[in-house]
Amino acid sequence: MGQTIGQKLSKLMLDHFVGRSFETGLFQQYMNNLSERTERILNVYGTAGIGKTYLLTHFASMAEAMGAIPIQVNLQEINGDTEAFDQIVLNGIKVVEDDSATAPGSRSLQQMSDLPKEKKVVLLIDGYEEAGSLDYWLRTYYFPQLPPNILIVVSGRYPLEGPWRFSLWKKLIVELPLSSLTYEEIRQYLLHWGVTSEEAIDTVWLRTLGHPLAVSLLAPSPGEIKEEEDFFSLAEKESIEAMLEKWLQEVTDDELRRLLFAASSVRTFQQEMLEELIGNPISPTSFDQLIKLSFVNRVTGGWQLHKIVWENMRQTFRERMPEQFERYGRIGVLYSLKKVENGYAVRKDISRELAELLHFAGSPVLKAHYRHSRSSPNYREPLNDENLQELEAYIEARKNQPCPWNVLCSDPESQAIFRFSFTPEQSLLRLSAVNWPDVLKIPDCNRSIQLLRNVEGRVIGAFTVLAINAETWEYLASAPISRSLFKSMTPDRRQQLSVAADQGKAWFLLSADVEDLENEQLRSDIVTHLFEYILAGNLIVSSPPPLDYYEQAMLGLGFEQIQDAEHDDYGMSKPTYTYWLDTRNSRLRSYVKKMVGEVEDELRALPLSEKVHLSDLTKREKDVAKLLTAGYTNGEIASSLYISEAAVKKHVNAMLSKFGLKNRTQLASKLLGGKTEK
Repeated sequence: MGQTIGQKLSKLMLDHFVGRSFETGLFQQYMNNLSERTERILNVYGTAGIGKTYLLTHFASMAEAMGAIPIQVNLQEINGDTEAFDQIVLNGIKVVEDDSATAPGSRSLQQMSDLPKEKKVVLLIDGYEEAGSLDYWLRTYYFPQLPPNILIVVSGRYPLEGPWRFSLWKKLIVELPLSSLTYEEIRQYLLHWGVTSEEAIDTVWLRTLGHPLAVSLLAPSPGEIKEEEDFFSLAEKESIEAMLEKWLQEVTDDELRRLLFAASSVRTFQQEMLEELIGNPISPTSFDQLIKLSFVNRVTGGWQLHKIVWENMRQTFRERMPEQFERYGRIGVLYSLKKVENGYAVRKDISRELAELLHFAGSPVLKAHYRHSRSSPNYREPLNDENLQELEAYIEARKNQPCPWNVLCSDPESQAIFRFSFTPEQSLLRLSAVNWPDVLKIPDCNRSIQLLRNVEGRVIGAFTVLAINAETWEYLASAPISRSLFKSMTPDRRQQLSVAADQGKAWFLLSADVEDLENEQLRSDIVTHLFEYILAGNLIVSSPPPLDYYEQAMLGLGFEQIQDAEHDDYGMSKPTYTYWLDTRNSRLRSYVKKMVGEVEDELRALPLSEKVHLSDLTKREKDVAKLLTAGYTNGEIASSLYISEAAVKKHVNAMLSKFGLKNRTQLASKLLGGKTEK
């Protein structure tokens, strides 16, 4: 007898399963050593379309191959029915009839207890966000009575929280959050479908960022592609709405959807920022609903939408409401710029705010680099006598095992795709730029060498920066890579560099080497290191190898190419350029404005409500104004702000006086940007 349709579907899922080596490896470890493990629940979670169901199906296949009994339960199909759950488990252990007097809903417990002790059962529960009242039954009744030869896999959009986390259950749970797939995993998936064009694979990777749902929507059906060109047209025609459909199932009402669109207009958001965007207060309940969506992640400084959701939400927002999208974007830039300037004034770390701004920079190359940057778990430490041997070992290993690199990044708004290829020899150029014996002789006060380590503590990169001052001037003026700058300097440039050197604000970025430039986290580490010098207000000089990747990065980051400072110290046929960037004093503000545009002109174009809200009202007047324009009565405003109704009237009268108006109606119209009749 041939395969059933269900069996064919399962085989298709397994045939196209890629990646998840960590998760499958952990599952296998637990299956092999279940009796030695305390934990009994593997909690798989992640946003819609991230591949949870595929993974559970693969777990079931692995369990069966290991002689265990896999039982799959989809809670979306049983509507909280304990007897239906019980019957599915009974069917899984091949019990068709059960004439015992066991109470309904617990017959499977008895049957599993009767299994041989060496027979393992894997209970795979999918769609746990639909558990409802079944959650209490499973947690307090069903799971506690399971025998020790049972491994439970609970899968849902959210991690197990509430009573699961704040009780002894937490000691029995292993969390397995799912993230997007890697480039190589997506490549293997597409090769399986018969897509062999490297350019096509790159296009899918850059468009989807490895999100399984997005990839599956772009993948053709067997026999659909006759020629490679057909694939590109298929990819272009695929509806973004289809990608959003799964995610937006969580968005239960129009108010939440409105907040979601507002959140998509910026990269990192907080409640205060969203209130700035929409011009009205947001209730704590509504904001809590927003940040509890499975595709919203907590990050330093606020919350972010999952990257692929963010990009598709932005595109949908831009197409449906272009004017409102642009308006929200301008307000978001103004908000972040204000944070940058306030932080700069008090010498506060503004790297997070600047990073937010640079997501909206004009340079497609810069936006492309920031699109693929992500938080990195790697860390840096200064070179010292104790770790010098590790630096030497890193340099030796890099030179002995050079690898080719293929770096991919893209700007989703302009649809520009950037591909950069390095030969093994080219991948060593930044490292070979450093004359290590000479540089190591320079006193620590005049150089900074930092080792980059991964979470295991292994050295995976080295960053080398030399101070430009009276003590290093002669060395830099004669050393390869840096000497062309000193030979070509005009009197004005020499004066500018000398002043910065006297201030201790001049630096030559000699090298930023990592073991694998294809790794997005390592590229993020390089950008983070560079921005520390930019944001500290320095004159920074760099002369990287004459390759497109470095040249476009320098120009995209706002560096200026120095005329007549070319050299061939890298030994390549193409001349090497020297760049510098001066962010000392007020130049840092100028740099930011250059990156994001002259937003002051845009501020004048905003509706009057934004002008008033941003400048002319006190903080309490702003609070009252937001509620007033939302249609609240004086009594409702007083209750919402925990102040007296008399205080509300006082603030309303103050605003009437400021704008020369007669009543609340005129004031509301003025605040909303409309005309008033006096």
